[in-house]
Amino acid sequence: MLPIPSSPEFPTALKARRESLGMSRSALAREAKIHVVMPRRYEEPDCGEFARPRVDTTWLALNKALGYDIPAEVLGSLAQASVTPPDDGDSNTARACGVKALTLAEAKAGLAITFGVDVNCIEITVRG
Repeated sequence: MLPIPSSPEFPTALKARRESLGMSRSALAREAKIHVVMPRRYEEPDCGEFARPRVDTTWLALNKALGYDIPAEVLGSLAQASVTPPDDGDSNTARACGVKALTLAEAKAGLAITFGVDVNCIEITVRG
């Protein structure tokens, strides 16, 4: 799976995977159903037109085009509607800041995307 688009490793990982498959940028664009100029913009951070794909659409399409399977936990966390945290003192602050409650599976899936690792490599410890 590709690292999350905001990761500094994303451009290099995208290019490396595409090249390892012997795929041109235009072939990747066709397969992912994106504009032909976008792979270059995603792969070259020094480019004046550098861009990062949206996670919920283009990032998923790029992963599919490059032959990666996205774990169900990751897909579920992307599709999950915002959940209201339980009503206690701290959750009011979290809600006001736009923070949503997460299950452990959602948190693990998000961290796996962020760090570009398998979801099974994520361990979460909750203290308190």
